[in-house]
Amino acid sequence: MDWLKEILLYHPEAPLMFNSFLFMFFFILVLTIYAAIYRNKLSRTLFLLAFSLFFYYKTSGIFVLLLIGTLIVTYGMVKIMSHRENGKRKCWLSLTIIFIISILGYFKYANFFYENFCHLTNHEFQPLDIFLPIGISFYSFQLLSYAIDVYRKELPEEKSFLNYAFYITFFPQLVAGPIVRAKSFLPQLNKSVSINPIEIEKGFFLIMQGLFKKTVADYLAQYNDLIFGTPGAYSGIETLLAILGYTAQIYCDFSGYTDMAIGMGKMMGFDLGINFNKPYQATSLTDFWRRWHISLSSWLRDYLYIPLGGNRKGRLRTYINLLITMLIGGLWHGANWKFVFWGGMHGVGLAIDKIWRKLTKGKLERFRIAKVFGWLLTLAFVSALWVFFRANSFADAIVILQQACTVSAPGTLLAVVEARPLFIILLATVAVIHAIPASKFSEVEDMYVRTPFIIKAIAFILLIQCILQLQSSEVQPFIYFQF
Repeated sequence: MDWLKEILLYHPEAPLMFNSFLFMFFFILVLTIYAAIYRNKLSRTLFLLAFSLFFYYKTSGIFVLLLIGTLIVTYGMVKIMSHRENGKRKCWLSLTIIFIISILGYFKYANFFYENFCHLTNHEFQPLDIFLPIGISFYSFQLLSYAIDVYRKELPEEKSFLNYAFYITFFPQLVAGPIVRAKSFLPQLNKSVSINPIEIEKGFFLIMQGLFKKTVADYLAQYNDLIFGTPGAYSGIETLLAILGYTAQIYCDFSGYTDMAIGMGKMMGFDLGINFNKPYQATSLTDFWRRWHISLSSWLRDYLYIPLGGNRKGRLRTYINLLITMLIGGLWHGANWKFVFWGGMHGVGLAIDKIWRKLTKGKLERFRIAKVFGWLLTLAFVSALWVFFRANSFADAIVILQQACTVSAPGTLLAVVEARPLFIILLATVAVIHAIPASKFSEVEDMYVRTPFIIKAIAFILLIQCILQLQSSEVQPFIYFQF
């Protein structure tokens, strides 16, 4: 029975991930059982909740108990809050927020603050032995949005603890988003679930798309890791290609995950919304953040930027609010100053974008050349800042950016193409596919649904073959698992 233990027990060196064949086995099994019980609300809720907790155990081990404990405490605190009035209501909201932030702060930021304290006081820093539970940043934001929405009376308290636990732990979005709002998801749990064959096929198409993106991301990572691992050791053109490669990699990796999550939800009759909308087609930084990680950017807007005052308290305050929001958004991504810098620079960029729009009054947007220039400038700015995301340190990021600006010897690009042809082909493929308008992509999805089954089967077999040919020796974790 050793094989059964291997399947059921948590292995720290090999957490369960969407792009593993073991997960695909589990998902097929879940769909099979779900198809027989989905019409019964209690049965489907209990079954999917049980599997979601098992899935989280397979990704984070004993920390599933932390998740369960947090669910019980926050559910109780919000229930008490919802039956209080005025000051007491606000007090219970504050206690709930402090509780959630304290747990997130300890596991994610304790070493960060301790290291900075040691640096300021000239003490030797010895890292605390703290494990970062996968997905804690994502489910913490869902817990916060639920509590705040109930406080604002935009959402009634959820009377069923099972529904509340199901909403937070639903396995497709549990460990890396999208950050689903309670007011959009909880109402779905009280409706009868309809399994539409067309939606199932669209969901499977999204899963295939996500798997392909993840496979491309992992292959691009092999070259990117080489360049980022030895800053300054390669020519300017090689370094620039790695920056563009990581720009493509992080998009394919993260949007690939959310494609699979949304597709799985769709196959089971649940709508998880949209999280990416062709972000590298953006013609301004504001436009970029309307397209990239939409569930996070809208969360930061609704629960941080607007409560700070938004754009209601004058221009200077608007720019300060943008900066604060993006600084916190950067810190949310990682306990490191390079992430804070990344967020801060995006905040500065958004403020400059607002100033520019105010000065030009949007008149330049009518000219195609202005849109092209805006697109190039936005892509260059975003790509340069991704360097701070990927580099091992702030100093490494500076070296990489400086190296990318150096002039390479004639023939260097041709040499890279000859040495890394598949990297160049995949990078170009990502660019071409990403350039397809969203409306046209919907047509591709509809065309897939209408395609005969034999063609779909061939496409799936080719995808699996592509994964086997391009994947490295072991399954690579998703980039956003670390956040």
